[in-house]
Amino acid sequence: NTNIFKSYVTVSEAAKLLNRSHSQVTRYIKSGRLHAEKRGSQLFIKRSLLAKFQPPPKGNPAFRQQSEK
Repeated sequence: NTNIFKSYVTVSEAAKLLNRSHSQVTRYIKSGRLHAEKRGSQLFIKRSLLAKFQPPPKGNPAFRQQSEK
């Protein structure tokens, strides 16, 4: 059973690995950008999916567009 858990991370662990906040990772999940599985009351993300996930650049998209011009 513990081998199964080694292949998954919690939202908090994913946030640390992605250098994003817990709430941002939750938004990725709710929007469908990142798949998670619910076990009881907690969400788990497969490490293999997290390794492939490319989060968008940090910051406000409107501000990024202005600064890129």
